[in-house]
Amino acid sequence: MINIRNISVKCGNCDTYQTLCGFERREDWHIYTYECENEVCESAVTRTLIEVPAELDEFAQRQPGPGDSGPGN
Repeated sequence: MINIRNISVKCGNCDTYQTLCGFERREDWHIYTYECENEVCESAVTRTLIEVPAELDEFAQRQPGPGDSGPGN
């Protein structure tokens, strides 16, 4: 099992930790979007997407189902 809350995402540009800002369900995958919250990075350039197989995604399994806003929203 993977719990996205136990994963840190660090920016390779500014060397700060990114913040979870989006979630999307795509077929058998869950897509988590992370961005920097600073004046240094342009989010379109440094945005990080983490794809997790739905059957291994412990965090999303505890959230409401399709049609919801999902984790982090």
